[in-house]
Amino acid sequence: MQQSDVPFFKIFIVGLGLIGGSIGLTLRGKMERIGYDLKEETMKKAVECGAIDRVESIEKGLSETDVTLIAIPVQFIPEFIETHRFREGSIVMDTGSTKQCVIKAMKKLPENVYFVGAHPLAGKEKSGIENADKELFKGKLFILSNERRLTKEKEKIVLNIVKAMGSIPVILDSETHDFILGLTSHLPYIVSLSLFLYVMDKEKNIFAFAGSGLRDVTRIASGDPIMSEGMIKTNSDNVKKFISEYIELLKYVRDKIDTPDFERIIREVKKRRDEVWG
Repeated sequence: MQQSDVPFFKIFIVGLGLIGGSIGLTLRGKMERIGYDLKEETMKKAVECGAIDRVESIEKGLSETDVTLIAIPVQFIPEFIETHRFREGSIVMDTGSTKQCVIKAMKKLPENVYFVGAHPLAGKEKSGIENADKELFKGKLFILSNERRLTKEKEKIVLNIVKAMGSIPVILDSETHDFILGLTSHLPYIVSLSLFLYVMDKEKNIFAFAGSGLRDVTRIASGDPIMSEGMIKTNSDNVKKFISEYIELLKYVRDKIDTPDFERIIREVKKRRDEVWG
């Protein structure tokens, strides 16, 4: 097994769905990967596809590993942190799509346990170990919270993991993270969800006439329901604020449709979007 240039050899991945499984695949051959999931079948598949080297119980996994990476739905992460005992000197990380609630729980950890909140900005609308992908994080941003408890040596371990995944580490405070992700991820999910909800109640056969536009705009509404509910509810203050502002914007656009300004809006948005994404 290839050892890293820091004293780190074992990682315990709790939650072996799309994110946990993909992380395991990216770290294959670079460190020993131990895993756990609530579903026996998921653990079996994770071993078979090479996402982890072996399965262990929560208690044993937490007691013998250098890093615990919690990749379960974000609404369950605080309780997991608060109700489990982590090995002295180990590092606790997570992959939750909101950070303030997680950091609050991490700060309650014993002083001899290190921590950093984390969030890889990558994913798919299809969940589960079946969709795990070793290339999922390549070239993608990997956010690390600046609210952390790490020595220089422990920080080096964390950065080593991120780089081993092919990701780009970015430091943010949890409040800024939740604000940004509220706009770039959580609000788009609500827009996608609400649009599909609106259309599906119009006519039973409406989708027979739908092209790629509706399919593409509503794609993220097909994400894992538990994960989706968690990210919205744990960032509800930001999300509700953005929804209210977005409703006002929709009213503004509605009122511009029959005016010369509507063409200007269309051209301005196209120009700016093309500058951002081409």
